[in-house]
Amino acid sequence: MWKRDAGQKKKIFRNILLGMAGTCAAGLAVLFLESHRELNKFRVNNYRLTLPGGPKGRILFVTDYHEAVGGKMNPALLRAAREQKPDLILIGGDMVNGKKEDEDYRPAVDLINGLVDIAPVYYSYGNHERRMITWSVEGNYHWEDYRKALDPRVHFLVNEDILVPLPGGNVRLYGYEMERRFFIRHGEALTKAAMVRTLGEVKKDAPVILLAHDPTWGPVYGEWGADLTLSGHYHGGVIRLPLLGGFVSPKFKIFPHFDRGYYEEGTTRMLVGTGLGQHTIPVRFCNLPELVVIDLV
Repeated sequence: MWKRDAGQKKKIFRNILLGMAGTCAAGLAVLFLESHRELNKFRVNNYRLTLPGGPKGRILFVTDYHEAVGGKMNPALLRAAREQKPDLILIGGDMVNGKKEDEDYRPAVDLINGLVDIAPVYYSYGNHERRMITWSVEGNYHWEDYRKALDPRVHFLVNEDILVPLPGGNVRLYGYEMERRFFIRHGEALTKAAMVRTLGEVKKDAPVILLAHDPTWGPVYGEWGADLTLSGHYHGGVIRLPLLGGFVSPKFKIFPHFDRGYYEEGTTRMLVGTGLGQHTIPVRFCNLPELVVIDLV
């Protein structure tokens, strides 16, 4: 029987390695090119939902902007927002990156100040706004500069609520910023009691929409009394795989459950946006940034 000598075996092994390296390089090139394309585009994603009591109106939900590509998409984003003719614009947080060395919050300011000319804007914090505030306390004053640069018509909702009129009735809008111990990677599990301590018992004088940045605790938001929770934070799982969905959450949980889209499970009714930008590692794959439009019908 013919046998390969040692030189032939090494050559075959080398060819296999070269083939694997070439395949990996080609895959990375495709990932890079597609990610660059997606980071510079967005889509408008429409949902039709019914809330208890049947209020009607159109809501534009914006989340996880992260100073998207330096503001290059702002003109297109504002044009799309105007075309949707929303009655209300809700911001779910992480509009900035909040780095100590990063003073370039102008893209977020320009976008938000353009949005207030379209409809009333209500803004709830994400973890990156909280980071910016924390470093401001330590002597870095970017947060105060950011707030001053924003149009005074922007309504901030931080662990508080407001009754907001829509054409077809009122909604009770809450902005929730959970305690850090529930938010960190290996933190405690959020409970209804903890939400009550921060937000109080839910007011049911109108359907309740909760802005809560982290979708991890969707079932708890429903248990507390939210009729609809709007979240972001997961960026759609960053890289999306066919049939499997979003690959990773910011807490490095693989294939997180609440990664993107609308969920209705028991008392949980939650809509999770993919966001408009990325931070730290600017990668997206099969996961276009989005503006979310909600028609209450």
